Amino acid sequence: MSDLLIITGQGASLGFQTAGLETLEVDGKTDISSLLLGLQAGARYGLIAIEEPLLEKVSTNAMKRLRKKGLPVIIPINLPVKWGEAEAGESPVVRLIRRAIGYQIKLKR
Repeated sequence: MSDLLIITGQGASLGFQTAGLETLEVDGKTDISSLLLGLQAGARYGLIAIEEPLLEKVSTNAMKRLRKKGLPVIIPINLPVKWGEAEAGESPVVRLIRRAIGYQIKLKR
């Protein structure tokens, strides 16, 4: 059975740890491409949730290599910067549609 890993910036993993999830904190200024490729090679994790600002820094080449194999599945997550603050981030569905059709659309809820 594959494990779940949550990758966050410094100080943002406490809530996930409290819930009993395995977490990894990284510096928000560095490229984590080699880290993700190493995790993929280890084949321990089936699902990795990563803070979206960290995922944006991953190189295009590394993302192609990760998608080619298909595992681990990588899910972007948005965490509020302050307590009670909800940051408006781009939905993964909107990003997927934009990539598929090459055009930005607005989804109403």
